[in-house]
Amino acid sequence: MEKNKSWVKGFLVILWLLGGPVGAGFLAGETDKQEREVMEKYLKKARVVQIIKGAAGGRTAPWIVKLSDGRLKQQAIFKFINRPRPTMLPDSYRYEVAAYRLSKLLGLGFVPAMVERTIEGRPGSLQLMITGTMTEDYRANQGLEPPDKQAFEQALAEILIFENLVYDQCLDGTDILIQKTSWRVWRIDFSEAFTPVEELLPDCPIRRCSRSLYDSLKKLDEASVKSALGSYLSQAELAALLKRKQLVVKKIEELIAEQGEEAIIFLKK
Repeated sequence: MEKNKSWVKGFLVILWLLGGPVGAGFLAGETDKQEREVMEKYLKKARVVQIIKGAAGGRTAPWIVKLSDGRLKQQAIFKFINRPRPTMLPDSYRYEVAAYRLSKLLGLGFVPAMVERTIEGRPGSLQLMITGTMTEDYRANQGLEPPDKQAFEQALAEILIFENLVYDQCLDGTDILIQKTSWRVWRIDFSEAFTPVEELLPDCPIRRCSRSLYDSLKKLDEASVKSALGSYLSQAELAALLKRKQLVVKKIEELIAEQGEEAIIFLKK
């Protein structure tokens, strides 16, 4: 999985760093849920002004799409490759959409807004480009410390749990973006997620969880998962996701029994 992603990952990071004017607080006063809804509508309806193709080379390179609704101009990433499992090297925009939908089910706000859209006759995922960011790799290599270390570590803890759920790479420093002014944390690139493995990620131990995510996980049931993700995942991928959800909840329960709830469950800052 890692080799298949690495060739395009650096390019994607550059795109996110050079994106349009969207940043933290894009819609001042709006909740994350309201902001997502507004941006989803924009991504679906805004006029395509320009498409930049082939910047990374190769036929599978995503496109940069410049959008406008007459008032607001934004940039987005359009992925259209659809090689779902059981292909040898699975890579599909449908996994991107599934991950975004799952993040919404769980009330998580770190996956940028995304919709399905057809551009130049190609169906794909269109995801809002976030600006003014650095990668977690860059932050760590430069020794930059967040102004609120507790809030930053809490964000990473939630991302780690989500990565276990979707079976994607564990805290990959190039897939985690941090806004330089607000230190808001984002997670991108799920085009190879949802491997049908009924276990948690190796060497990716869960240590803590927010109260809101823990409650959402316990409420997440087969019916809601299939309703939201059934069009994007195979039966085997859905079954493995549901099994991993059970394993995540079980792991959190074990940690609470061992260390006490106060040590494991936190209220998000």
